[in-house]
Amino acid sequence: MAIAYQSDKGPARSDNQDAVGAFYNRAGNPLVLVADGVASQEGSKKAAQMVVSTLGHAWEQVAYDEEEKVKAWLIHQADLANQAILLVGEHDQEISQMATTLVLAVSLSQKVLVANAGDSRAYRFRNRKAQLLTFDHTVKNELARQSGEQVDAALPEANSLTRYLGVNKELNLEWTTFVPEKDDWLYLTSDGMAKVLSIEAQLSIIQPGIRRPANNPIMGSVLDISERLSALVKAAIAKNVSDNVTVLIMTDMTGQRDSTGQQLTIQTDRPVKAEEVIDENGLKGRLD
Repeated sequence: MAIAYQSDKGPARSDNQDAVGAFYNRAGNPLVLVADGVASQEGSKKAAQMVVSTLGHAWEQVAYDEEEKVKAWLIHQADLANQAILLVGEHDQEISQMATTLVLAVSLSQKVLVANAGDSRAYRFRNRKAQLLTFDHTVKNELARQSGEQVDAALPEANSLTRYLGVNKELNLEWTTFVPEKDDWLYLTSDGMAKVLSIEAQLSIIQPGIRRPANNPIMGSVLDISERLSALVKAAIAKNVSDNVTVLIMTDMTGQRDSTGQQLTIQTDRPVKAEEVIDENGLKGRLD
């Protein structure tokens, strides 16, 4: 198994409000996350970072391996992360409306669980084709799903998010699962990439299953997928992407793993107790 990710603020933004991470639990199962702070709301960078940090470090403390237990745990932890964002906002009115999208995936021994709230996406690459695994939670998409008809993109607030973490007390993740095959790749991305490159264009740059020219690393290795992601981000920047861009790939989800998880990603921060996560904000409470 290999995981690599890259995040860039892009040429048009002063800072990066995306957050990304990969974490292994004590059973060796990886959790990957991409969060995209809602740019129109102050403090959303903090919201995205809090979600990735709280869920990731809490995941490192458990050893769940069964689908239903993992799903229930993630729902609970995402709700706690949402509550933490709301608590921070209550103590600082300037960031009381901060919010973030979230897309996550957990690779278990025989199944991959995917969940999202907002418009950050997950795709499965299989046989050099991309299958969208998530639903963009926007006004126009929700109306189209309810009516079964196309909705005018000029509708006021058509692209406004209907699901996210922050602002609202209720959090509703949307779930899907799939059984991975040997050569499947999982791809997570914030919505910035889609603003300048279609998924077909992204796929043509990533080229899963195809050895890239002058590409010497083992296909699907950390170095290999890191090079592909780097080329993808450079392509988005070359098109003057207006948003932050964050991308992540996981390969070999059917491979054997041991209790150490064989972590082959950028090193994360030290594991912390869940209740420490919001301590820097002067709050009291537990997230586990």
